[in-house]
Amino acid sequence: MRRLAPLLAAVALVACGHGNELPKVPEGGFDPAVTVTFDGAPPLRAEVARTRDQRARGLMQRTSLAPDAGMVFLFPEQTTVGFWMKGTLVPLSIAYVDGDHVVSTAEMEPCRKDPCRDYPPSGPYTLAVEAPAGFFPSHGVVPGTRMTLTGTTSPPEPD
Repeated sequence: MRRLAPLLAAVALVACGHGNELPKVPEGGFDPAVTVTFDGAPPLRAEVARTRDQRARGLMQRTSLAPDAGMVFLFPEQTTVGFWMKGTLVPLSIAYVDGDHVVSTAEMEPCRKDPCRDYPPSGPYTLAVEAPAGFFPSHGVVPGTRMTLTGTTSPPEPD
């Protein structure tokens, strides 16, 4: 039984979503949706962009976004790179998050041709959440607001 204990523990971790052995994402697709909750705001059902290509594509070319939908952008390490809206057709709110607290938020407007405005964070972050325009200000999400992410996804791929 002692020999089986480590194996059973490893199986339990993978089954609970704590391992790295998750199903592959279809080419060009995003990880399955997770639930993102900010204190004081309704939950968002968000697709997960964890690769460089997925983060670059984001919500481009979407013609609409449900009021409870969004996208989580996972980064392999802290970054201060801003977002832009080139090729994005709908206005969006963004929250830059480090750990489980909001660093800053911004309201972003669509941009169809260069030059496009950059929306920088106010400090380093490890993930960003995009939601329909006005979502964060209308629900009182400000720097310091706590965020929780529920669901499983693979860790971000190194750049």
